[in-house]
This record gives sequence, C-alpha cells and structure tokens, in this order.
Amino acid sequence: MNIIHRPTSADGYSLLLKKIADELLSHEAEDNRLNAAAAGLYSLCSSVTGIDEYSDHADDSDGTRLPSGEAISPKDAAGCVLDNSRTSKFLGGLYAAIREARKRFPNAAIEILYAGCGPFAPLAIPLTTRFSSAEIKFTLLDVHKRSLDAARRIFQALGKSAFVRDYIQCDATSYKNDAPHVIHVIVVEAMQAALEREPQVAITMNLAPQLCPGGMFLPERITVDCYLCDLTKEFPTLPAEADAADSLSRGGRGRVRVNLGCVLELTAGSCRNLLASSNSDEHGGTSLTPKLLNVSEDVDGEFYLMLLTAITVFDSIALDDYESGLTSPRILYDVGKMHGGKVIEFEYQLGDKPGFKYRSL
Repeated sequence: MNIIHRPTSADGYSLLLKKIADELLSHEAEDNRLNAAAAGLYSLCSSVTGIDEYSDHADDSDGTRLPSGEAISPKDAAGCVLDNSRTSKFLGGLYAAIREARKRFPNAAIEILYAGCGPFAPLAIPLTTRFSSAEIKFTLLDVHKRSLDAARRIFQALGKSAFVRDYIQCDATSYKNDAPHVIHVIVVEAMQAALEREPQVAITMNLAPQLCPGGMFLPERITVDCYLCDLTKEFPTLPAEADAADSLSRGGRGRVRVNLGCVLELTAGSCRNLLASSNSDEHGGTSLTPKLLNVSEDVDGEFYLMLLTAITVFDSIALDDYESGLTSPRILYDVGKMHGGKVIEFEYQLGDKPGFKYRSL
C-alpha cells in the first residue's frame, strides 16, 4: 500500500485513497494490512504536504503550549496516523456515527466538527470515499496554521474541497459555533494515555454543549481506571520505568490485576457535571472532585498502581488494552509498592499541564 510514485491527478489520488479507506474500514483486516493502510495514508498525505518525520519546515516541529495543555506539533500529529488501531477505530467510529446521524437527520447535510484535525485530517479525508459532499460537511479546526494549510492542500489535491465548509485556526477549548448551521457530530482526537498533557477534557467540556439535540460526540466514552497490578505478570519483559508506556507488550498472559475503581469518566453528558463540581485554587487552577480509592486489607503481594485508559469511540467500536498508545497503561512507580489498607487520592487537574495528581493517604 505504500506510495512509490506520487499520483499525477486528483483521480489517481482518489483511487489510491479509496483503497486505503477500504482497508482501514474493513472489519476483517489483519494487523499487517492495517499497518500498510495506515502507512499508505501517511505517505499519501506527506507526498502532498511535504510533512513527514524528516521535514525541516520551521513550523513542523513546534508544539504550542495552551492554557489547557499542549497542542502537539504538526509533525507529531501527522505521526499519530501510523498508530494503525487508533486510526482505524476512530475512522470506523466516525463512519458509523455519520451513518447514524443520517438516520436521525434525514433531510440535512451532516455537519461534522473535527477539532484537532492536524495536517492530514485522517478522520475526514478517507470518508470522502464513502459519502458525497451533499451528504456531509466538515469544519476543520486546529490551533496551528501550518496544519490547516496542509489539510487544505490535501483536499484540493484530491479534488475534495467541496467536503469542507471551513478551516478554522483557534484553540478548541474556546471555540464557539456562530455559524447558521448546527453541529451534528463532533470528533476530538487530542489525548494521551490517562488523559495527560493534551487538552481532551477541556475541549470536551467546551464543545459537547454545542452539539445539536440528538447529536453525537466522539469518542463516546473515555474512562481511566486504577488497578493494582503485578508487574512480573503484567509484562513478559519488565520495561524500564522511564519507557514503560512505550515498551509494553500486548502479549502478556496470566495478568494479575485488581480494579480499585474509576478515577475519571468523560462523556458528552458527564462533562457538564464534571465542570459543575470542579474547584479553583488560589493560583487560578481548576481541579475536578477528588476520588478516594481503598486498597483492601486482604491484598498481599508485590503490587503497583496502574492507570488504564479505555476508549469507546462509538457504539461497539472501542480500543482495547495495549491496542494503541492511547490504551497502554501508565505505571505509577513514584507511589511505590502497595499494601493492604492503603487509601489513594486521585485528583484530575485542568490547566496548562492537565493530568492526575495522586497521593497515598
């Protein structure tokens, strides 16, 4: 599926894009085929934009520190496409959500707000092979002008410009829809495992209330649960502490986990309650209501705390453990080994460095 020669026409691009979309949306595609399809999408988009891991444009490597977290650089955003499970599951979820939206709103073009589209808009461009521009309209939003310019070039090169209503450069945590059309579907892909660093929570809190009644927000649900885990059983080869999130294997068997409870659940509905129950500190920061988790007195063994992120993109389409960098665990080595009778406090903090603060009481 890798591109060797750049297509010479919009028709050539469209034919290649359809083949890629077919693979990414296939329920039967094996992992090696998904890898090839994700690499093909990356290659196609980089051939148009010039953005890849080696690009030296001044803006490609620059992330932006926002009041709500880090907006990763255009180059890093492009690289996320290569996480094949992430790309295929999010794309499949959006495809299913649009089909459902067409049932709920049969007389309307489905308006889709894609926040944090990055330079390749990978959840938008493949779906132009499944719908007409009269059936769906994208509004692409990103804080980086470089990303929006690149996305525009892709849609133009493939002859798909009619699918995009607007390109908007802004911080998604402050975006307000003042257009005459309603928003039927919102998709936000601005997250890391355990909802750290990037502003997924803050963006959801701002955008979810702007959906029209009956509209759909993707991901549909994100949960972060805390577990006790036996590291020797969790990982066939114990990773170095600093590299744990990047080196975890999907193949561990006989894992020993104890679920202590959910420390955060994020949905379009729950974000309203989360915001209402948030607290401000003397430094102007905002945190959500703390969660207290109890370690049973019966616990006996060498256990560490682990945060595990679960993502339901839409309906039954979900990312499983270790299937993506987003669902690889975060091991809380700094808390130390856990013993029975401990109480752990978790508090999610918003702001320029979003994530969990935690302590053993």
